[in-house]
Amino acid sequence: MTTKTCFRCDWVGESAGAACPSCGTPFYRSSRPAPVPPPTEPPPLVVGPASSEPVVHPTEARAVGSSPWSVLSLVGAVALVIFFLLAQGGPDAPDRVAPPPPSSTPSGTGGRLVYAVPARDGMARLWRWNLDEDRVVRGPLVDEPLALVNVASPGYGWLGVTSDVGNGLRDATLLESLDARSRPRFLGRANLVTWARQGRIAVLVDVGPVLAGCPRPVDVTAVDVRGTARERIDHDPVCGDVLSVGRTSIGYVMTVLGDDGVDVVGFGYPDPGVLLHGYGVIDVAPGGDLLVTPAAEFLPGDGSRTTVAGEASRFRLFGGPPEELLADAAPLAIERVLAYAAGGTRVLVVGHQGRDGDAVWELPLGFAGSEPAIPRYVVQARGVTEAAYANDGSAFVLTNGRLFHLEEGHLSAATLPEGAPTPDGPLAWIVREPIGGS
Repeated sequence: MTTKTCFRCDWVGESAGAACPSCGTPFYRSSRPAPVPPPTEPPPLVVGPASSEPVVHPTEARAVGSSPWSVLSLVGAVALVIFFLLAQGGPDAPDRVAPPPPSSTPSGTGGRLVYAVPARDGMARLWRWNLDEDRVVRGPLVDEPLALVNVASPGYGWLGVTSDVGNGLRDATLLESLDARSRPRFLGRANLVTWARQGRIAVLVDVGPVLAGCPRPVDVTAVDVRGTARERIDHDPVCGDVLSVGRTSIGYVMTVLGDDGVDVVGFGYPDPGVLLHGYGVIDVAPGGDLLVTPAAEFLPGDGSRTTVAGEASRFRLFGGPPEELLADAAPLAIERVLAYAAGGTRVLVVGHQGRDGDAVWELPLGFAGSEPAIPRYVVQARGVTEAAYANDGSAFVLTNGRLFHLEEGHLSAATLPEGAPTPDGPLAWIVREPIGGS
């Protein structure tokens, strides 16, 4: 028998017959035997990134003859495979997003950092940075904000905005969408604006002009930001000024500076009276404790208004005298509260110890004995200084024109995507886009 080749079906082998045993086509005569090469296995086909997908091998290797048709068929098959891979885009196709360069910025926080950048004519543009996608999206224009506040929770997505509009007045507005075309809903204008009950209530305090003499009327309005309810909270006129206001689970409190000194007074519930003499309220922590400081520590503020700031103590209503906030460390003078962690167990503030310069500090606010009450120095505070906690317990800190990420006491630079504007105003954290947002 001689080796024969079928040019129709590409069969090669030994046969005594005159026709191909595979397809029945008559053989062409071969002048010499054609050697049969040993079986070979083609290289593996890798699908997707070589390191992440399985290698696919053919299940059977077929002998390939030396026929010109066999060679042409093999070349054609290879060409088709190359064309198919090019049509699919390949691993470096332009429509695929290349992984970002290594960065200290977390990518698994599952939320968005919202930040302000001054625009024009007293306005600011909000931007939101989706860390999982490493993408910054343009948000709405607002009056240049003093504060951005989560409404209800970071998961709700709405933001309250406090803006200084001049002449000792501040506006409270609400953003129900962060789309670039959205406009904030106006809630009210007053001398003091604060956000209570986890941002669900905007508290507006108007104090009559100095020309009104003594006593001056005090008008307090509580606005439910998730609806249209507005409640006027009765308060007696004061001889002096109102420096700060807040709300606890029991009722409202304010710092009143009068001719007889400074008092923390309660209102909005029966017979509250003076709660604490000689102190002022810096802020109300989420757990209901008041962060207070002696009147001698107060700082002069903008214009004629005095700022409640100084060596901080913790005061619980009807729970005895104030207790040092940091019993195991040197007293820390708090000038401004920046952000509370979820549950209110930690707080970021701007303050100083002794004669040291202003810095950002992280303080424990847990129950007594739950952790050492030792403040943690974060970074020196220069220029615009703001902060926001993420839902994973880490935080973002802005100061001296730089954005940092704070995680377990370690501070590292937070790298925004190329081309994104640099934050230069208040920060806020949301877990997802708000209802009705982009």
